[in-house]
Amino acid sequence: MKLTSHIVISFSVSAVLYLIFHSYLLALSSFLFGIFIDLDHFFEYFSEYGLNFDIKNFFYIAEDYGFKKTFLFLHSWEIFFIFSAVVFISSVNEILFGVFIGYAFHLIFDQFGNLSKPLSYSLIYRWKKDFLTEKIWRIG
Repeated sequence: MKLTSHIVISFSVSAVLYLIFHSYLLALSSFLFGIFIDLDHFFEYFSEYGLNFDIKNFFYIAEDYGFKKTFLFLHSWEIFFIFSAVVFISSVNEILFGVFIGYAFHLIFDQFGNLSKPLSYSLIYRWKKDFLTEKIWRIG
C-alpha cells in the first residue's frame, strides 16, 4: 500500500483507540508503528542499490514491486504471531498494546490491499520462493 494509505488508516485506528481508551501513548504508538513497519522496505533498497539513496526512486520502486527480491521481515504473519505471543505473555502496557494494534492493522490492510497471493505475507513462503519478487506477488 502507499504511504498515504497507511497514514490515513493508522490515523483512523489511532483516533478510535484514543476515543475508547483515552490514552495518548496507546494511540501514538499504534499510529507510529502502523506506518514505520514499512522501514523494512529499506533493506530491499539498500541490498539492491547500495548506499546511493534516492527517496523518490525508493518510493517509486517500493510501491511498484520493483525490487528483485522481497524480504520484508516485519511483514510476515510468522513474526507477527511470535510478537503477539510475547505481548500476551508479558504484562501488556499501553505502548506495547499500541504497537500490537498498529502492526495487526498494517498487515491486514497490506494482505488485502496489495497484489498479494494468499501466502505472500508468510516469511516461510517467501523463503521457499527464494525471496524472488516475481514469484511472491501477483505482478506482470
